[in-house]
Amino acid sequence: MPRSTKFWRILPAMLIGAALLYFLGAHRVPLWDRDEPWYAQCSREMLQSGDWVVPKYLGQWRLEKPPVIYWCQLAAMKVAGDTPEAARFPSTIAVLATALLVGAAVRHFTGDRRALWTAFIFCTCGLTISCAKFCITDGALLLFMVIGQISLAVMYSAGRRGNNPPWWAAPAFWISLGLAGITKGPQPLGMYFFTLIILLALDVAREGKGFRNGPAWKKNIGWWRHLKPLIGVPILAAVVAPWLVLIHQRAPGFILALFVRARMHLAQSMEGHGKPPGYHALLIFGTFFPWSLLLPTTLVLAWRNRRLDAIRFAIAATAGPWLMMEIVYTKLPFYVLPAFPGLAFLAADALVRCIRGQCGDLRKPIFFAMLIAWVLATMGLGAAPWLSLLVAPSDQLPIAGFIAFSAAGAIYAGLVLLRFYQGRIARAAVVMGVGMAAMIAILYACILPGMNFLHLPERLASDLTELGAYGADVHVAMIGYDEPSLAFYQGGGARRYDVTFLQVNPPSQWPRWIVMADDDLDWKLLSPQLQGQLVLRAAETGLNYSHDGKMVRVLILEKAPVNPKSE
Repeated sequence: MPRSTKFWRILPAMLIGAALLYFLGAHRVPLWDRDEPWYAQCSREMLQSGDWVVPKYLGQWRLEKPPVIYWCQLAAMKVAGDTPEAARFPSTIAVLATALLVGAAVRHFTGDRRALWTAFIFCTCGLTISCAKFCITDGALLLFMVIGQISLAVMYSAGRRGNNPPWWAAPAFWISLGLAGITKGPQPLGMYFFTLIILLALDVAREGKGFRNGPAWKKNIGWWRHLKPLIGVPILAAVVAPWLVLIHQRAPGFILALFVRARMHLAQSMEGHGKPPGYHALLIFGTFFPWSLLLPTTLVLAWRNRRLDAIRFAIAATAGPWLMMEIVYTKLPFYVLPAFPGLAFLAADALVRCIRGQCGDLRKPIFFAMLIAWVLATMGLGAAPWLSLLVAPSDQLPIAGFIAFSAAGAIYAGLVLLRFYQGRIARAAVVMGVGMAAMIAILYACILPGMNFLHLPERLASDLTELGAYGADVHVAMIGYDEPSLAFYQGGGARRYDVTFLQVNPPSQWPRWIVMADDDLDWKLLSPQLQGQLVLRAAETGLNYSHDGKMVRVLILEKAPVNPKSE
């Protein structure tokens, strides 16, 4: 396991570069999807109310996740203000900390070269970059899961050699399990369960008739005693019990509802995210991009070298979380992120073997056929922003950014192709990671901030603020347009309503401010008499993410003042 002082110069430099990439655009790119504003608004309400126990979104229980991610985000908001970049800060720090731990752990087991490549691959794959830029729970969960995986690896390695692991290994595992549990719920327990079962199966297959051979039995499962459950379970309870007790006292029924919600995620589609098994396996070519090019070689070499303890453990640490989340019916790309550190190590191991000439897979014709497909896909990715011309006029789009992005994609793909063709595998791999970072930087610096149709909630909130309708105490009805990010940018006073609310209730019961989609199902569905009770104050057009990603014109309406003579 070769080591040098260069490692602690290269890895920090790599992490600084990753941090610059991850923080880039955090204050200029709007909150994405529905999840980001849900988390950000919930954290803001915790901060404003001072209640750090009961997660709430717009005053209602938020049952999707336990509180750790909200604690992290509100701590950042307390220092930097309740802004999107503050809400995203914990995710970025968690991913960077994960990369640091993974690099240090791989160095301990296999040396500098594999450690640096592992950290580089992990930091520059698509899913990791996205996680670092989103204010969601998966970054914090990833950090806790990796701490647990490293602790297991230390215990496993020591047990296979017949030694005792360091004293901290078992407590670190149980503490990380507890923190992961109050970050995500019961899913981490399932991920560890499948990891251990797969690891046992690989060990037994390696040892042959190990269950009938005393020493082999100890290697296969004897190391499990190092988990020390008699000590670990009380540690786990000490981590999770304080919140469980407090939440039961302040919100009876919350814990039961949380577990019911988790069971629903397991068995049925939630919020339209239900997918069959195999979803994550198919999506890997996008989420692990650009390193998905190396996946076939990675999988083949991992299986060939499964005799090595480090490879065998990495296979289990990758397959365990993967299998768990394939079983869960509700699926989102981020759910398999705990599998990516192990997968990054396996890819790094395969890459090092190919660079050293121990394997010729990256010089075979079949690899170059896959490389051509990868090059075409990369150039297609570079051309993707031009599709925006289908929904917005060119004078409202950052055309210069589009040109830069497409040119970067073409140059990036060409350089990777050239380096592999020249047989310079290490340089090709460096270009793969650096080129991916460059494209993301262009995307966040030159394209996304200038795509106004993506900023519809911000523009509506700005209009409302100018009209004096900002803040949690200002009631705004959202009808036909219910993006959660509007509620966040407006200050927390927006609530979702159905158009029937206006039809069945007299104007005296309407809120003063109404944000309504200008379509046949909402504004145009109202009778002229009801429309006459509302005054148009502003209108904006943009993408309505929550409704199939369609373009929509949204009206800001104020309830007409009541004529005293008519009362």
